[in-house]
Amino acid sequence: MTSGHGYKAKFDYVELLVERRDDHWRLILTDMKHGETVEHDERFETPAKAQEAAVTLARRHIYEQHNDTLLARSTLSWTEY
Repeated sequence: MTSGHGYKAKFDYVELLVERRDDHWRLILTDMKHGETVEHDERFETPAKAQEAAVTLARRHIYEQHNDTLLARSTLSWTEY
């Protein structure tokens, strides 16, 4: 579950979280528009590696899964929590 420490960013209408889980980091996408939460299958060694995968996961979710055409910057601004 949530460790209480991680990083978050927004991409269009989804929120991206990078959270520490034991000895690895997980990437989680929350889509409030469609009421979905998606956790990336991969376990990442560092938060930076999870953050690198975030845009790809968000684009795939928005553009392919929901066929939405919203535009957003490819660069995310991460904040620590």
